[in-house]
Amino acid sequence: IRVNCGPTDVLAATVGGGGGGGGGGGGGVTSVNGATGAVVLDDGDVKSVVTALTSGTTVTVDCSLGRNFTITLGHNVGTLTLSNLAGSGYATEIEIEIKQDATGGRTFALPASFKALGGSDTAIASAANAVTVLSAKTFDNGTTWRYAMQESA
Repeated sequence: IRVNCGPTDVLAATVGGGGGGGGGGGGGVTSVNGATGAVVLDDGDVKSVVTALTSGTTVTVDCSLGRNFTITLGHNVGTLTLSNLAGSGYATEIEIEIKQDATGGRTFALPASFKALGGSDTAIASAANAVTVLSAKTFDNGTTWRYAMQESA
């Protein structure tokens, strides 16, 4: 069983198969997550849905939609809210690709519960059209998030 971000983000169906033995033509679908659309292929590759977030002074990440998000900033983000975490006994992971718009200079505030891993940036890149990737994980239902954040070329 594979858990990604939200409480319903668990492998929901097993498809195809083909039992043991050789052959079978590779590249088939092994399973599909009905809640998030994540697809696991025979070779173990996972294809996940990417959800676009809406820029505003407050940004809400609904973890029931998956774990991969993008946002193009048109505002300074003062509040980041995360909803629909996996719940007690499960880890929740997110990745957000944060893009500056053509103006640049936008800020993206992280909640106090976010603790940077060693060597991580603590602010997003500010140049026009710059991209920063934020990866975060909580093991305690959001009390503490451990994150890594780096500017991307």
